Amino acid sequence: MTFQSLQMKFLNTMGARSSFLRLALVTLSIFLLFSVLNPGVFLSGANFQFIFLSTPELALLALAISVTMLTAGIDLSVVGISNVSAIAAAQLMVIMGGTNQSVPVAMLVAVAVGAVCGLVNAALIALLDVPPILATLGTQQLFSGIALVLSGGSIIKGMPEAFTNIALITVAGIPLIFIIMLAIAALVGILVSKSSLGFQMRMVGSNPKASDYSGINRIKVLTFTYLTSGVLAGIAGLIISSRASGANSQYGVTYILLAIVVAVLAGVDPEGGYVTVSGVIIAVLALQMLSTGLLSIQNSPHVVNIMQGALLIFIVALNAWGYKLSAWIKALLGGVKAHSS
Repeated sequence: MTFQSLQMKFLNTMGARSSFLRLALVTLSIFLLFSVLNPGVFLSGANFQFIFLSTPELALLALAISVTMLTAGIDLSVVGISNVSAIAAAQLMVIMGGTNQSVPVAMLVAVAVGAVCGLVNAALIALLDVPPILATLGTQQLFSGIALVLSGGSIIKGMPEAFTNIALITVAGIPLIFIIMLAIAALVGILVSKSSLGFQMRMVGSNPKASDYSGINRIKVLTFTYLTSGVLAGIAGLIISSRASGANSQYGVTYILLAIVVAVLAGVDPEGGYVTVSGVIIAVLALQMLSTGLLSIQNSPHVVNIMQGALLIFIVALNAWGYKLSAWIKALLGGVKAHSS
């Protein structure tokens, strides 16, 4: 098989995963279920505004992990990166007197810090050949420790309103940070599905040896992958600190497991080679709708955790058995058609 034919095969299979359709149907089912059980609360504008407001940081962290999973890796340091990036930005804004002019500079610093952290991961994984799970587990501790030292273990306040109000701005009733998240997700989607670099990322994830023989620079691809993950985590840190009106080394500590859950729900292949950005966004919305829907009919957050775990197990089982079930149904219909003829 030539490199060109292999390339066409990969490109043709990008949209062929039925796991995305199953996720969409499950999400629609969640929406319809709670629309019937408690329409007054679940279908209210305030509820959906809350869903859109709480989605962006988790979606960005899930995308950061997903792009690394595309290359058969993982980034467990995204929360540490987001916190150290947010703390660096917050301290800069405070040092500059909390003026509105400090906001764009601080944002650039946060993105730059995220990029540097991503390059640290890339150096360990691409150059030193450290397994991604071990490398990023170690850097998660490293970045979290740096964030703790920089913040002194306290919440950094005193940031300008021009920054903290970003999370409060709405456009036609939709939070601005949700719109920003959609724009970033669209760029990531173009990167992984339309660019030659995105194809190389899928190749590296699906078959590293074949990618080496085909002339793909695996070090370059992995470096850009973890750089992208770091930048996405840095932006997520800005959104978290804007919503919280402060920066802290402990913010978002529960997001790492949720972000992995989102990636799995979206059908991202942990062994590399497949990712769907739209699936990640839908998976986050499904989790948020499940959370707000359950809270609208009962008051225990523990039930929410249980049902989120149950949803993950259900989707994984559905994806695992979906192909066999589909083949069984096709065989059954084929037998009925042959018998009738």
